[in-house]
Amino acid sequence: MTVSEKESQVVDLLRELIVATIDVLCTKLAASRSTVLRALKTYGYFSSYNFNSSYFTLKDIPYFGKDGLWFHGDVGFSRHGTLTQTIKAVVEHSEAGHTVLELQKRLGTKVHNQLSRLCRSKMLTRFYVGRHCVYTSVECEVQTSQQAKRKQQIREPRAIGTSHYDFKKNELLQQLDVLTVIRLLVEMIQKPGAKTASLSQTLQRQGESITAAQVRGVIEFYSLSKKTES
Repeated sequence: MTVSEKESQVVDLLRELIVATIDVLCTKLAASRSTVLRALKTYGYFSSYNFNSSYFTLKDIPYFGKDGLWFHGDVGFSRHGTLTQTIKAVVEHSEAGHTVLELQKRLGTKVHNQLSRLCRSKMLTRFYVGRHCVYTSVECEVQTSQQAKRKQQIREPRAIGTSHYDFKKNELLQQLDVLTVIRLLVEMIQKPGAKTASLSQTLQRQGESITAAQVRGVIEFYSLSKKTES
C-alpha cells in the first residue's frame, strides 16, 4: 500500500513522541484526523486501554511484560486489547484471582463497570473472602486453584515484627515478581540518579511489568535512601 508523505510524517512523529493522542498528531503536523488514522492503520498501532483509548503508539514500540502490559507513564497498553479483554486475561492468569483494588493498582484505572459486565456475561466469576470480593476464572480447575491460593494467603500469619503499615505497602507490591524487584535494585545501583519513571520504563523495555508507582513502593518498602523524583 502506498503511503503519502504526510502519512510518513505521522509515523515518524509518533515514533519520536512514543505515545500521543490523535489531536496532538493533527496539531503538530497540520494534518486531518482521517490522514492520521489512515497512517496508523497502515503502519499498525496499539491504543491505550485506559484514558478512554485516546492514546496511541506504534505497533513495534511496546515491550510487553509477562502479563501483556506496557506502560508509558500512566498510560497503559495491552497486547490483550481493550480494558475489558485485559481485565479478563489478567484475572485468568493470576494465581489467586484479583480484588477490585488489586486490579485498579495493577492497571492504573477504574474497573468496576467492566468487572460487572464480565460477570453478567459469565466470562469471569467471583467469591467472597470475608468482606472482600475476589474475581476468578470461570474455568473450573483454574477457579478452584485460585480460590485455594487466595484462602492460603489469608491464612498465612503475618511475619513477626511486620507493622500494619509495612503490610499495606506489601499489598501494593504483591504483583511484582521477585526477579523484577532484583533487576530494579540492580538498575538503581547502576543508575543512582535515575527517576522512578525512568527506572520503570527501562525495565519495561526489558520485558518486565512494573510501574513508576511500584518503583516508589519498592523504595519505600525497603526503606531505601535513594533520592528519586516521581
